[in-house]
Amino acid sequence: MAIPAHVPADRVVDFDRFSGPELARCPHQQVSALFQASPDLFFTPHDRGHWVVARAEIARDMLRQPDKFSSHPRHNPANQRNPRTLPNQSDPPEHTELRRIVNGFFSPSGVQTMAPAIRDLARELIAAVRDRGQCEFVGEIARIFPVVLFLRMAGAPLQDREQLSAMADRFTRSPDVKDRLAALEDLATYLRGLIAAREQQPADDLVSLVVHGRIGDRVLDDDEKIGMVTLLFLGGLDTVAATLSFFMLFLADHPDHYRQLVQDPGLIPAAIEELMRVHGVAGTERGVTTDMHYAGVDLKAGDRLVFPAHVYGICNQATQDPLTVDFSRPVSTHLVFGAGPHRCLGSNLARLEMRIFLEEWIAQIPAFHRASDGEVATRGGLVWSPVEVNLAWPVMGSTP
Repeated sequence: MAIPAHVPADRVVDFDRFSGPELARCPHQQVSALFQASPDLFFTPHDRGHWVVARAEIARDMLRQPDKFSSHPRHNPANQRNPRTLPNQSDPPEHTELRRIVNGFFSPSGVQTMAPAIRDLARELIAAVRDRGQCEFVGEIARIFPVVLFLRMAGAPLQDREQLSAMADRFTRSPDVKDRLAALEDLATYLRGLIAAREQQPADDLVSLVVHGRIGDRVLDDDEKIGMVTLLFLGGLDTVAATLSFFMLFLADHPDHYRQLVQDPGLIPAAIEELMRVHGVAGTERGVTTDMHYAGVDLKAGDRLVFPAHVYGICNQATQDPLTVDFSRPVSTHLVFGAGPHRCLGSNLARLEMRIFLEEWIAQIPAFHRASDGEVATRGGLVWSPVEVNLAWPVMGSTP
């Protein structure tokens, strides 16, 4: 696309968040290096043109000001969707009211009730590969474990897991915007059937909670129902799977770090925060609500802002020695779950799933390594992920 007239030439950087070469291998280090050599706020002509917020502190400030940097697509026409995903494509007070409907479900006490089921499934999946001494982690565990858990919470048929995951994958990673939007519409079409069923026959599940939710004295309208359920599925089908895949890739390549967890499982919560800091998987975007001068740049109403939170945890302006993974590091505000009123609703559930999974993996597999040499291929997009993570470990009783 043509560069808008208000964008200075020295603020233009060649960065494609879907297909850029930096995303094919070691994306966090590659993209972070590109951002360190770029202006704090720069413009790219890729993906229909948008500003990229390249520094964590600027991002944090912007994300806390929804009146200036809005989530609503009326201020970001390039991010219009059908359906409008809710509540992430809304601002307070609408955002606050919609989020209140499911807050209890995702509260610390709410997700804790799911812990036994999470642990049972983790044990089952790990036991299924343990005696083989190897697995392809992304396909055999990561894209099953959190997805099955979510489908159970949502009351969706488990046999539709692969179909639903494929729709989410197209939406988050296809470089073709038409394909992304078509995938979203396909997912919404599927979910309308599930919503209709829960309208007629409520159950004790997440979809029923949304379908029969209320704002004040009124029930949600059809657009609000499909918008909320669609967003819940997009979050539940992909992000934890991608995060766990990066975690296991790192631990396979860094046996000393894994040994720390084996020797002291109490380190796991701190390790999760540190591993998330260096392996963010998802970002967000906003639209500028009014003409303004911000961070040395003239922004115009309707300008699109993309926040690659994937790498804010390794921003050298926000974190000392950012590429060093240290499980004893004081917990950082890494922005993996965002900031401001739109902070990720599912953060408590994600942390619980990852903690329990690592506890169970350590209990069954005390040492492991990567089964393939060289750098692992990765995919960019709205959610980053390794393509394959081949792992291997000694099997008890086998001949060395």
